[in-house]
Amino acid sequence: MDQKDTKYILKKLMQDALVEEEQAALNDRKTVKRQMFSQWENAPDAVSSDRADGKQIWYHICQRLWSRVSDRRYLYYKIYSIAASLLLLLAVGSMAFYIVGNKKEVAMYIVTSGIQNMQSVSLPDGTFVQLGPGSRLTYPANFTGETREIQLSGQAFFDVCKNPAKPFIVHTSNMQIEALGTAFEIFDYEIENKSETVLLNGSVRINLNRTTGDMKEFILSPDEKIVHDRWIDSTYIQPVDADKYTAWRKQKILSFENEKLSMIIPRLEQWYGRKVMCQQDLADKYRFTFKVRDESLERILFIMGESSPLGYQKTTNGNFVIKLK
Repeated sequence: MDQKDTKYILKKLMQDALVEEEQAALNDRKTVKRQMFSQWENAPDAVSSDRADGKQIWYHICQRLWSRVSDRRYLYYKIYSIAASLLLLLAVGSMAFYIVGNKKEVAMYIVTSGIQNMQSVSLPDGTFVQLGPGSRLTYPANFTGETREIQLSGQAFFDVCKNPAKPFIVHTSNMQIEALGTAFEIFDYEIENKSETVLLNGSVRINLNRTTGDMKEFILSPDEKIVHDRWIDSTYIQPVDADKYTAWRKQKILSFENEKLSMIIPRLEQWYGRKVMCQQDLADKYRFTFKVRDESLERILFIMGESSPLGYQKTTNGNFVIKLK
């Protein structure tokens, strides 16, 4: 397993999307364990008792990291540490932990959605959030400061409760989206090279962290989508039908209407927990319209091939390659 494969598998681990072969491959990598342990040891402490029990906690991480767990757990985390993120992904559903900010404990909640699963969340201010598959939302029990700030990894639709005096801010891996009373969608999985924000109504201000280290600000209008490609550090805004683009939030299923394959593939990957590879020129050329209900990924790719010159090949590890027939 080369470095690129290791990085991809680690990112899938962060979304609880590993297949058995990938779990075994990651488990065999001693360097991975050493790196995670080092990040755990060097992470800032959330509570003073963390360091004393650190090795015991790490032992439990290793014991439980490779098994699939579906029940809910309440854990104490080192906020922002990689090890904390790994612990989080051992469970599906809601969890709570505590962090220390300004010498004061603040209750935080984490909601996760699994493969082929969506979660609805009502935030303390009345804001409605619809989480897409393989996503994670972190938010406080109460918005006590001058802003309402939350953290997202994955896909979510937000219908923000209006409060001009207290801006609503979503932090992702490389964006900060600020809104007052707004409905918008964010698609920002760490495993994907592209992140998107689509605005349904209202307005949002987006501060983008560029690979050069500086930040750039964008203002989005209704029926516009901003796309940032991390690999080439490219950002552009384009018009969309935002209501159709975010239709999945209403139907609770994947729905595509005349969408490019390049937009469809990452959403299929998150829904099914499988990697789908395709040359960029082909992904940008072909468009499809369909809905995903209970079909398998292989069935979806077969149906796409019936209406296009594209075929697919299944790899030995359960992933797929799309190519011309």
